Parts: sequence; structure tokens; C-alpha cells
Amino acid sequence: MNIHSRSMLLAATAIIGTLIGSFKANAADGVTTLIVPPVAPTAASYPPPLDESQLFSVYGHWDSELISNLKGGIRTGSAFDSVAVGGFTMRGDNLGLPDTLLNVSVTGIRTGHANANLVGDRLGTSNIEGSRDRLLLDTVFWQQNWLTHPGFRFNTRLGMFDLNSEFTSTDSAAQLLNGSFGPDPTMTGNFTASTFPLNGTGLVATLDNGTGKNKPTGFAPLTVKIGLLQGESNQQTQPFNQGALNIVEGQWRPESGTTLKLGLWRKRGYGSPNLQGAYLSGEHTIFSHNETALDGFIRASTVHSDTANNLVINRYLGAGINWQAPFASRPDDFLTLGIGEARFYEGERHERLVELAYIFQINHRVFLQPDLQYINRPSGTLPTAWVATLRLHIE
Repeated sequence: MNIHSRSMLLAATAIIGTLIGSFKANAADGVTTLIVPPVAPTAASYPPPLDESQLFSVYGHWDSELISNLKGGIRTGSAFDSVAVGGFTMRGDNLGLPDTLLNVSVTGIRTGHANANLVGDRLGTSNIEGSRDRLLLDTVFWQQNWLTHPGFRFNTRLGMFDLNSEFTSTDSAAQLLNGSFGPDPTMTGNFTASTFPLNGTGLVATLDNGTGKNKPTGFAPLTVKIGLLQGESNQQTQPFNQGALNIVEGQWRPESGTTLKLGLWRKRGYGSPNLQGAYLSGEHTIFSHNETALDGFIRASTVHSDTANNLVINRYLGAGINWQAPFASRPDDFLTLGIGEARFYEGERHERLVELAYIFQINHRVFLQPDLQYINRPSGTLPTAWVATLRLHIE
């Protein structure tokens, strides 16, 4: 396929994704309504929550960005990235399968290789930069709700999906564009984990004790997730020949606006030394009044290898704040500041970053995000880089 044909295909995919994202079909009563997200995470690897209230619903989003390395890194210059996602969810009620949900989506990727050719950092300046232009299957999984007793819920998810949709995510950091604020960098920096741009196969079991009216008296909301996932997602076929990732995460919400997550994982097989890691994530609402809210977050992770010299990143620490409605006249805007540091195995090398992002809500489905990143010593050796990005997000 030539470059012109491929560009046309990706553009068509993006347009279809945008149109799909504009409507939701209610199979129960035939009503079609607009999808209006309460807040639009701009990371391609951070999918929106599934709508389990409709028998059938469609969704989609399109992210396009101009990313410019202003100084340092490999060299100065600009590149363009674009990702379109379109999919549907369907409840199994009409198929005689109550309490089930099927999800299928496809992704079209156009990449400008800014990180590889311009910046050269390990953490990933953009969370929508793929390895190459392509159209691929994004998700296909079956979710079964086995227990919905008041106060408790148990479900399983089987199929192909993003690791970050079930584990390691930090909601307050989802507005930031650097890849280190999405999936755990001690995973993505050391093996090809099941996440954007190529998801792998897995099984996740989730048990929680409910929220709101379903919360048992005297118990703080607690969720436990256990997963068995494809160890390396170099390909989406023959997943069990690519090792295995075992992971468990506990989520504790002791009060409204506070979430603590602790995860342990082990990756083994596929002809490489075994890896074991742990991560911690904490979020807390520092201030909230009317439509204004200020949330803080912190993330930390570490990894150990049976053969240490095969590690790239062995420790990561990140933190930041997310301010909703920084201006009273714009209640749906967000201002987010994040800082992070990755420690490399070789010597005392590190990569540090500071990111500042602002999300303008143009309307219910269109968001514009200017973003500035200061990256100290990309990959531990390159000159300090200043990276500016302008991203357009359409639901």
C-alpha cells in the first residue's frame, strides 16, 4: 500500500471513529443520544469506562497532535501523530447470556516518530506515538458479571485488552501526554507489555465490595484484581507462546476523593530472564468547592530481574496535581502538572521530566490541549530537551 492510500485509509478511519463517537444507540427503546463524556482522558491507552446500561452502544475518539522538539534531545524538529479508535459494546441479554458484555474496537495509527528521531527519551514523550502506521484490532473481550449481591461484585474479563484499563492507572494523571503517567514505566520500559499500540490477550478477575448504596456498613470500598496476561505483545497471535504476566492489584478507597493502589507482578518466559516488580499509586482530593477541584497524585514502582543486566529502567517515581476549573468562567477545563524520574540500571543514569498541560473544552466533544515538557537527560545521556505539543481530541 502506498503512502497516499495509507493516509487516506487512516483519515477515513478517523472520520468514522469521530462519527461513531458522536452517537449512542439504545437498542432497548430505539433512542439515539449524544455521548457526552464528563471528562475526556486524552491518552489513547486510557479507554473510557464501558457503558453497561445499554443493550448496544458505540463509541470512538480521534486524537491528532503536532509535536515539536524545540531544543536538545537528538535534534530539533516537528512531527505529526494521529490515532482514531472506534468500537461497540453489547450486552448479552438478547443472546440468552445475562450479566455479560462484549466489547470490540479497532485502531488506526499514523505516527511521526518524534521520539525516535527527535527527542530520544525512554519514557515516551507522546502516549499516542506508535511504532508504525497501521490499522489493527484494539480490543475484543467478553466480560461476565458472576456476582452482583448487594455490597459485593465479582466479574471476569477474557480476551484482548489494554493492561492499563485494568491495572496501574492513575486517574488524576490521565490528562498528561508523557507515557510515564499511563502504564507503569518499569513494565513498559523493560518488555513489550500489553498496552498501546499493541494490546495482548489476558484474563482478569475482579472482586469489590461495592460503592454508594451497595457498600456494606463498616467497610471502606476495597477492590482486588488478579490477572494472567500475555507476557510480550509483539504479536496478537499465538499469545501463549510469548511468556506470561501474573499481576495482582489492591485498590482501597478509605474516603471520598482518596484512592490507594498497590500492585505486584511477575513476568516470565519468552526466552528472557524473569522479572518481578511492585508499584504504588495514591490520589487525593486536596480541595473541592462547587465545580472546582484540586487533586494530587503520586506514583512509584520498582523492578528486579533474575539477571539484572537485562534491565533498562529499574525505578520510577512520579507526582503531580490536577486542577479542574482553574478559571471560574471555564468549569470544564483542566490544568495538570506532573513530574517524574526514571532510574536506569546502568550506573547512576536517570531521566527526569516536568510536564505542564492545559485542556480547553471547546464543546462537549472537542478538546484542545497545549502541552510543554522539560526532559532532563533523555535516555540518561542526551542534551536536555524542551518539547511542545498541541493535541486535538474529538469524541
